[in-house]
Amino acid sequence: MTRPLTAAALAVSLAFPGIATADTPPPAGDPDSARVITLVTSIPVAVDRGAYDLAEAAFAPEVVIDYTSVWGGEPVSMSPAALMEAWQGIVPGFDATWHALGPVTVEIAGDSATASAAVDGRHWIGDRLWRPIGSYHWDLARMDGDWKVTRMVFEMTQEIGDRGLADEARAKAAQ
Repeated sequence: MTRPLTAAALAVSLAFPGIATADTPPPAGDPDSARVITLVTSIPVAVDRGAYDLAEAAFAPEVVIDYTSVWGGEPVSMSPAALMEAWQGIVPGFDATWHALGPVTVEIAGDSATASAAVDGRHWIGDRLWRPIGSYHWDLARMDGDWKVTRMVFEMTQEIGDRGLADEARAKAAQ
């Protein structure tokens, strides 16, 4: 049975194509896929909320972080604590951030998994906005019965607004 979309769900689906709403039936899947989706979607929500301990818990003891599509350079291998320190060196300098994720796709093979999702990252200082848009890709491993992210890649495909806000945010966060 197909249910009609509510006005709110229609507005969300038009504004964010591909984003699930309360009217969207849940995807078929298994408990491990649900655990992976819950884990990877918790990361941007935790960072947007300043809950760095929750974000840190999502990562393996050593994680590869790749933001080369935004900043250039090479992917970096670091501890989750070092990653949180890096994020705390910029994110609190914005007045607000919101990383809207699209549906997460998951593939599991034994104790390894991959996940991907579209992301629209919004970063404000005052009414000025910087919006890197693209996709996240995560590699995960099952460690002691829990899924942990071992690699996280942001692949930027579009950028709206002023990237210079990142420098302002770093300066504000350092104060």
